[in-house]
Amino acid sequence: MQDESLDQKSIFSVFTEYKSSLARVVKRYLRKESDVDDILQEAFLQTYAADRSTPIQLPKVYLFKTTKNLAVRENSKISTKLTEYIEDSGDSVLISDDKDAFELLSEQQEQKLLLEAIALLPEQCQRVTKLRLINGVRIKDIAVMLNISVSTTEKHIAKGLERCDEYVRQALSTAIQQKDNVDNKQKQSN
Repeated sequence: MQDESLDQKSIFSVFTEYKSSLARVVKRYLRKESDVDDILQEAFLQTYAADRSTPIQLPKVYLFKTTKNLAVRENSKISTKLTEYIEDSGDSVLISDDKDAFELLSEQQEQKLLLEAIALLPEQCQRVTKLRLINGVRIKDIAVMLNISVSTTEKHIAKGLERCDEYVRQALSTAIQQKDNVDNKQKQSN
């Protein structure tokens, strides 16, 4: 029992002694401060659990490697999600070269369109999407607030973004068609 408390103290003391250095390692890979704390906590827990099953001979090295690996893994998840989203919305008006699409809608109209799109979502998806897009609440905080898993929260956000994007695209397409019709009528009358 005494050996176990020494191991705990050993991992804990190494973690507290090098916490700021570990944070710098994470910051090389991730920008958000909240992610840094999450990675550090996970690194400590994994190192502690590993030390309990088999005593770690070099806890400092193990902790730094675990921290770096977690940060790299989290960074690749973020990159993959971003890449997938960009690929999925490759023909989206958000990256369209057609400047008329942006000129047709003022910021107020865009906000109104977004709120209309969110209102059409299923109730739980609507709550999650509003909290994220309108209020800017972190995904983990939304999960806690609504008593759902982070994974479920991410799925609701993905579904909400996809449906809102479709709605806004359709509205912009309709607006462009209406503008083209007006332009054509003006050309014909001239």
